[in-house]
Amino acid sequence: MRGLIVTGIGTDVGKTYVATVLAAGLGWPYWKPVQTGAPPDRETVARYGVVSWPERYHLPLPAAPLVAAQKAGLSLSWEVLNAPPPAAPLVIEGAGGLFVPLTESHFMIDLFAEWALPLVLVVRPYLGAMNHTWLSLEAIQRRGLPFLGIVLNGTTGDVSEGYFRRAFPLLGEMPWGPLNDPARVFVESGLAAALQAHLSLPSSSSSSMRGGSKS
Repeated sequence: MRGLIVTGIGTDVGKTYVATVLAAGLGWPYWKPVQTGAPPDRETVARYGVVSWPERYHLPLPAAPLVAAQKAGLSLSWEVLNAPPPAAPLVIEGAGGLFVPLTESHFMIDLFAEWALPLVLVVRPYLGAMNHTWLSLEAIQRRGLPFLGIVLNGTTGDVSEGYFRRAFPLLGEMPWGPLNDPARVFVESGLAAALQAHLSLPSSSSSSMRGGSKS
């Protein structure tokens, strides 16, 4: 297992939150290959003691990478973008959703296809999220990409959340709020148990998995 990719059904669904929990729980470094806006998400992740790798591109405008690059007078190189990740294993976070443009002819999902790592899809249960989740899953399936399941992020007890639990493979769920102890959330959200099954991780928290106890 060389790592996994955290993507989302859109922007501001909590990808960095989930990626932090995964990286802290698994003990893997974090990497976001393309960052737009400031400060970079790796600074947020670093507050929790997670090691991170620098971005291949960091663009100041908080927009789609293609747009942010054009605003900065740059052109993103597909050869630079799709080079193998800098280390393994990694928790890799994508920018925005699957069809955020990187270049005039490439999207985030094209980058994920190059690396062929298992995908975790972050879902925030807002109005319209069911449609966005199905569209994302259809795109993943059409390209034959490895898919682990969804993380339901921002649960409030709304009746609509039951649909996501029934309709999609659920790895874990988290309430919306501040992140105090990501390794503990890794266990309490159900992610530790789910990923142990999916990734053949050891059942103890000794080597590959942290936060095996709630104490």
